[in-house]
Amino acid sequence: MKALMVLVSVWVLSGCVVADMDSSNYKYVPWIQLFQKPDASGKTNVQQRKADLYACGVNPRANLDDPLWSLNGSYPGETNEQFIARTNKIQDCMSAKGYKIYDFSQCGPLKAPTGLCPN
Repeated sequence: MKALMVLVSVWVLSGCVVADMDSSNYKYVPWIQLFQKPDASGKTNVQQRKADLYACGVNPRANLDDPLWSLNGSYPGETNEQFIARTNKIQDCMSAKGYKIYDFSQCGPLKAPTGLCPN
């Protein structure tokens, strides 16, 4: 009986301890895809979106086609306050241009997209 209890305990704990180990479940869309025109989700003009991001203050040397690009990077010598002000300015500007800025969780992982951020 004691061996059975140990076996059941190990089985129960293994279900709690071993979570979803598939790392591909945690890969999300590139940052640029978070900016979508609500009335054209999935049909957002990607060239216009890039032009709008640059016009809103994204560094013109930034490669927006790079899947690793994000607004989270700070510039050398930039203070935390300057970083926050710059990213808020860009997001406010993109909102003013009619873009909805989705959260990664709203877009879903690449493995199970929600359909809100397809391009």
